Amino acid sequence: MAEAKDVAEMQQDLRKECGDRKRRKAPNYFPGDWVFVTTHHLSNAAKGRTTKFMPKRDGTYIIRIQKSPTSYAIANPDNPNEPVGTYHTSALKVYKQDERATPVHPLRKRGRPRKTYTSGSSPRRSCRRRNQRGSL
Repeated sequence: MAEAKDVAEMQQDLRKECGDRKRRKAPNYFPGDWVFVTTHHLSNAAKGRTTKFMPKRDGTYIIRIQKSPTSYAIANPDNPNEPVGTYHTSALKVYKQDERATPVHPLRKRGRPRKTYTSGSSPRRSCRRRNQRGSL
């Protein structure tokens, strides 16, 4: 019976190693780090709120202490001594304050560019009526 338990435990460890190879490492947070907290909003038709258009994360908050290897107590920056709650690592996202304020891709107009005319030419305006396909 003990041998069967050992074999099952070894196979479980092997499956864990195979699964963890491509898994992203959990970030390490330290007291004083700024984080966002993932929220779970509910739609409310009476108030005209839809979950689809609500923000996914709330924040920013400050990490106070590490309660376990995967959970942290966070606090509001206005009152850092009073904890807001304890959250798992998967519900936290690091707040990265970026110095550059320029967008990665500048905004552009989409679609076909407008036709430009030279000074001597003008667009042909016909008084004839055209059908939907553009022919006479």
